[in-house]
Amino acid sequence: MLVSHPSDEIKTKGHWAVGVQWPVIGSKGDKYTVEMKDSGFECDCPAYRKCKHIKSVEENWLREC
Repeated sequence: MLVSHPSDEIKTKGHWAVGVQWPVIGSKGDKYTVEMKDSGFECDCPAYRKCKHIKSVEENWLREC
């Protein structure tokens, strides 16, 4: 079961990008998917806390906006 991690910078509830998925390559070449949900971001990597993949997507998002 994936856990949503709220964003400190992006209001995800009702955001137009809810449901958008970003492919992310991990440091060891593994492929993961980060998805924006109403409750925050989810990543299918094995981390229990807010992972670097989610943080990377958030940082890129904020840079682009």
